[in-house]
Amino acid sequence: MKLKEIADISTGYSFRSKINHDPNGNIKVIQMSDVDRHQGILVENLQRLANFKPRSDRYFLKPGDVIMISKGYNMDAFVVPEGIGQAVAANSFVTLSVNNSLMSPNFLAWLLNSKRSQHYFKELAAGTNIPSLSIKALEALEVNLPSMEQQVLIGKIEHLKKREIYLHHKIAEKKEQLIDELLQRHTDKLNSSSRK
Repeated sequence: MKLKEIADISTGYSFRSKINHDPNGNIKVIQMSDVDRHQGILVENLQRLANFKPRSDRYFLKPGDVIMISKGYNMDAFVVPEGIGQAVAANSFVTLSVNNSLMSPNFLAWLLNSKRSQHYFKELAAGTNIPSLSIKALEALEVNLPSMEQQVLIGKIEHLKKREIYLHHKIAEKKEQLIDELLQRHTDKLNSSSRK
């Protein structure tokens, strides 16, 4: 089946001016800088708006919706987490709302991020300076749905994979800092010895 048969797909909200953060605002805005390939949506980083009234309620995201970067070389997809509150995605994203009885949001995010799907999207965008993902391309994506149990399992394994990669990066950073500090101390000690 086609993705459009099980998901409502639309664009993010197009802001006409710069987003002015209001710490007391009740609407959160997800921008390109607020997502990380391994950590997902960085909820604590989100800018807030007060008195924001979009043209349609369809712009408000629900937990379990999936947002996907629609421009550039990394068209990553992310699941909107529980407890995010009222939030909208900027128009650098496409939003997908799935029928949760048919498809697990985590499975959908895995499917969109899979090498096969990413290759499909990039093939369609070939020849353009900056790859751009169209809603038509997403709607036409072929989806083979395993059982819900299998979908949930795939989503969990994908989450653990990303968590492991993130932790490996953090460990490598800490090792680098430690080695740099030890080398600096050693060099300082040699220099102080040579001056005696």
